[in-house]
Amino acid sequence: MASRRNSPVYDLITVAFVVLTVVALGAIVLILADPQTAINPYPPPTIAARAVLPTATHTPTATDTPLPTSTPTATSTPTATPPATDTPVPTATATPTITPTPVLSGSLSMLPAGDLAVTPTIAPLDDGSGGAIPGSVGGVRPAGLPTRSPFPFDPRAVRYEANDNAQGCQWRSVAGTLTTLSGDPVVGLAVVIEGENFRQIAFSGSAERWGAGGFEFELGATPRATAYTLQVIGPTGAAISPLVPVETASACDANIAVVDFAQNHAY
Repeated sequence: MASRRNSPVYDLITVAFVVLTVVALGAIVLILADPQTAINPYPPPTIAARAVLPTATHTPTATDTPLPTSTPTATSTPTATPPATDTPVPTATATPTITPTPVLSGSLSMLPAGDLAVTPTIAPLDDGSGGAIPGSVGGVRPAGLPTRSPFPFDPRAVRYEANDNAQGCQWRSVAGTLTTLSGDPVVGLAVVIEGENFRQIAFSGSAERWGAGGFEFELGATPRATAYTLQVIGPTGAAISPLVPVETASACDANIAVVDFAQNHAY
């Protein structure tokens, strides 16, 4: 009787277990590699696919482009032009000059001495014997009133003096005085001096060393020949003397030019 250990039945069982083991291992490997395989008795839940949103794409839309159309050109309508007429040319009219009313006091009868001109003495008629014919009288014939100056103040001749103050020769100025018809000093009238790029105003009575109506313009510290003009201005702002040209001297003994203004008639 054969031994139980060498029975073919046991061999078949062993082979079957080996085959099943290999199949089981293969199934396990397959399930691990692909859990979704059909042989997996416990497949994992199916994961929904990730939604991919579509990308917006700009699609150009066809646009109807209007074709250019011709623009009508405006045509100017000729208008009738009136005939030219003669326009009178205005004639220039002279503008009258306004002379301000003088304000200083005075008397026209108080003319300075020498203003009345006289003619030579007229001798009486000779009777032929060296005697005079009765009724004929000689004497002085007045020539009438002189023509009045257009300005109330007239300048005297320019004179030159040496400066006697502490500056001595280191001085250059223009000075003077203003006097009324009766020779009294005039105080408070403006005197204007002008030169090249220079203009200054002084008032009569401001320089007492020239008298109560004196004025003086200090022009420099060196005697020098320079041209200026001098004029007296009234309270209304109008000129009441002619424009007087004055030239300073270059010598130390004549470094002050003096111009005196005297009133010649009331205004």
